[in-house]
This record gives sequence, C-alpha cells and structure tokens, in this order.
Amino acid sequence: MKKKGILFCLFSLGCLGVMAVSLPVSPAAAAEVINVGYTGPLSGGAAKYGKNNLDGLKMAVDEINEAGGISVAGKTYTFKVHSLDDRYRPADSVTNARRFVELYKPPFIFCPHSGGILGLLKFNEQEGFILHGYTDNVAILQQGNKWLVKAPMSMGFYNYGVMEIGWKKGWRKGALLCSTHEAAKMAEKIFAFLWKDMGGEIVANAPADYQKVTDFYPYLTKVLAAKPDAIFLYGPSEPSAMIISSARELGFKGGFMLGSQCKLDEMAKVTPLEKLTPSVGVCPVGMMPLPLMKDYSKRHREKVKTIPTSEAAFNYEVMYIFTEAMKKAGTVKDLDKIMVAIPGVLPVGKHAIRGIHSMTKEGQFISGYFAMEISGGKFASPINIDPGPWYKKYGATWAPK
Repeated sequence: MKKKGILFCLFSLGCLGVMAVSLPVSPAAAAEVINVGYTGPLSGGAAKYGKNNLDGLKMAVDEINEAGGISVAGKTYTFKVHSLDDRYRPADSVTNARRFVELYKPPFIFCPHSGGILGLLKFNEQEGFILHGYTDNVAILQQGNKWLVKAPMSMGFYNYGVMEIGWKKGWRKGALLCSTHEAAKMAEKIFAFLWKDMGGEIVANAPADYQKVTDFYPYLTKVLAAKPDAIFLYGPSEPSAMIISSARELGFKGGFMLGSQCKLDEMAKVTPLEKLTPSVGVCPVGMMPLPLMKDYSKRHREKVKTIPTSEAAFNYEVMYIFTEAMKKAGTVKDLDKIMVAIPGVLPVGKHAIRGIHSMTKEGQFISGYFAMEISGGKFASPINIDPGPWYKKYGATWAPK
C-alpha cells in the first residue's frame, strides 16, 4: 500500500509537472509592468472632477493591456495605474507623488489641478518622472520644466472663445462669481483683463468656495445688485448649476459665461435647460462633431457608465501619446528621449479623440476647440473656434500682468 501510494504521488506530481510545462504563457504574463501614478481629488466637493480625470487614464490603460501591452525595443510592457486622493490639496499631491516614487518609480504621474501641479514642478525633475498637468492655468507653463506636458489649452483662449460669443450677444456689463481654488482665481483674473480689453465692464465680483458653500444667495445678492448683463462662473458643474438656479429664483434673466470646469451636459442634469438659457460654455465632449470622439464617447458610456467629459478624454489621449512616444523613442526609462519623441507621434491615430496635433516648446498640447450655447431651452450647434490665431498673438504662457 505504501509503495502504491508513493507511486501514485510520483505519477501525480509528474503529470502536474508535464501540465505546468505545457501551459502556454500569455504575453501579458510575460510582460514587464510600467507603473503610472495619479494624484487628484477623489473625495470632497471636487471628487467627481478628480474621478473624471482618473476614468480616462484608466480606460486607456485597460485598452492597452487588453491589446497585449506595448512593445519597446523588442520587449513587452503593460501598465498599472496607482491612484491616491489628494483632496485638492497641493501638500497632499506632493506627499502622494513621493509615495509613488518610493514604491513604484513611475515614469509618468498625472495631476489634475494647478495647485498640485505647481507643487510637483521641480520635484518631478529631481525625482525623475514626466508630469502630465491637466489644467488650463498658464502659470504652470511659466515655471519652465523639461519633463512637463499640459492639457487642455490656455485658460485665456478658452475664456476668450466663450467671451466672444457673449459679446456678439450684446453682453457688456459682466460680473464674476468664481470659486476660490487656484485655477478659479486665475480664471477670474484672465476674464476681468480680457473683458475690459474688449471694451466691457466688470460691475461686481463675489468669489465663493464652491466646495464649501451651499447657500449662494448672499453672493448672488451682491452680484445682481450691480445689474450685470451676464455672470461668469468657474468651478465644478453641480455647484455652478445650483448658482444659476438660485439666480433665476432671484429674478435674474441675463446670461452666463461658463469657464471650462463648468460642463453643460452635467449642469443640465442638475438644472433644467430652460433655466440655463441663455448660457455659453465649452462644448460637451459627447456633442463634439468629431468621428473619433463619437466612437470614444460610446465606449466610455459602455465601460465607465458615466457621461464622457473633457477631463476623461484628454487624459485618455495623453496616455496613448506617452505609450507611442515610448515606442518611438525605443525606451521606457530615458525621459529626455521620450519627451523628444512626443511631437513626432502627434496625432495618435484612432486615439486622437480630442485631436491633439502639436505641442509647443513649453509642453502645451494644441488641439481643436468647440464652444456651445444653450438657447431657447436647447443645446445649440457646436461652434468651431480655431486656437491658432490666439496662440500666435498671445503665446502658450500668456497671462495678464
């Protein structure tokens, strides 16, 4: 019995050995993992904004890995995203980045707010990672950084496109009711400068912390007392929509000019289009007349189960830009070579959903742009605005003095 038992065990182990040897090894299993860091607000008032950015990044990584990863210099690589909540606090962004560097040594870290990005500048050069800063705050580019890329485009350009449409509608007396975070402060400053430069007047300014304030009536009372033709808002979509609802309840019949953080389609879920009329802002991603964007939007809804946003779309496209740059550079570690390779991979084929077609010497990605009006209780047709003349006149790092 003992001999039979020993023989049975040896036979079983032999079979297992044969089985183990004969099992195929998948490309993903053989691939080396490249870590990618993400630090952004995943809790609090800006949690949805932070998650939108992360969703786009993760969707791109999932697609790349499902396709077997990438091949660089004859070796296969897949990617893994590590994300940490920084609660929109620059100090936490730096702490998170330090943790990423210590544990994972990522070649790329994504951060979606100007305060955090400013905290990571120089630190990224010291610790060795390319920083993707998702912000339209031009102060980022003014610092000068050899391993920085930024999307979307300049806040000045975004504001100007919206303001031009408002100006054509006859709005001349503008009021400001922006949030108080870093990007909102810059948006407020840029709007005031450009509006006055166009010949307009700023009749009131009542900044409010969109993440903490729940009752906007005191701020609106101050603003509406100045009798503006239109109010400029800059902050997350839900509180922006609440501000408009409150303004209508107080009898305001004028217009709203909306900064890039205000998403018209998200706002329409909180406040009826009739109350949002008349408004002008950035065209929602899903409504952009771009074939690649339409396909992406459909896949985003199916996979992520949310409305696709500019944040998600840009981070998705930038991740593909990084992978193509690695392939072109023939390295996953030499950051200088990867940065040099980026302009040569633009646009990134079927993944150029926002149409990023070039990069300035400062690291600013340039793409197409569409604005949109809400008029008569409906979304109007997208308005194509060419960024070329703006950048030729002002440059990537322009900001009011």
